[in-house]
This record gives sequence, C-alpha cells and structure tokens, in this order.
Amino acid sequence: MELNLFSILIAFYLSSVLMLMIRLWWPIHNYMSRSYPDHPTTRWWPVVFIIHLLGFIIGAPFLWGCILNDELQDRFVTKYLVTIMESK
Repeated sequence: MELNLFSILIAFYLSSVLMLMIRLWWPIHNYMSRSYPDHPTTRWWPVVFIIHLLGFIIGAPFLWGCILNDELQDRFVTKYLVTIMESK
C-alpha cells in the first residue's frame, strides 16, 4: 500500500473514531453493566455499540474535544447517563 495523504487522513479519522469509542462508549457501558444489568442498553449492547460507532463515524470532527479534554469527556458521559436514567 502506497503511503499518501489520503491514507494518512483516513488512518487519522479512524483512529479518532476508535479513541471516541474507548473514551466515551466504554465508560458508559461499564457503568451501565455494573449498576443496571437489566437495562435495555446493557442487554442489547451490540446494537448500542453499532449505533454509537455509526454516530461517532459521522460526528467524529465535532467530538474531538472529548478525546483531548478530560472535562469534556466527563460531561459527555455524565449527561448521557443522566439522560438514559431519566427515561427509566
């Protein structure tokens, strides 16, 4: 495979999507699986994983701050968990 600008940009984009999954989806999934094992987001975690993955692929440039800043990551995870628990 030839190294060119396009392949470098694709690698950067996909690595940022992977980092978003590690820094945002994984803490949410761990908390939900420990605290609420019978919640639909825990029981159907493969579907939730795919939904988050597709959302992060589309919205990765808007969420790069969550990779770099721990405060933004904490706010995202907290707001997401509060929103999930309000619907319970």
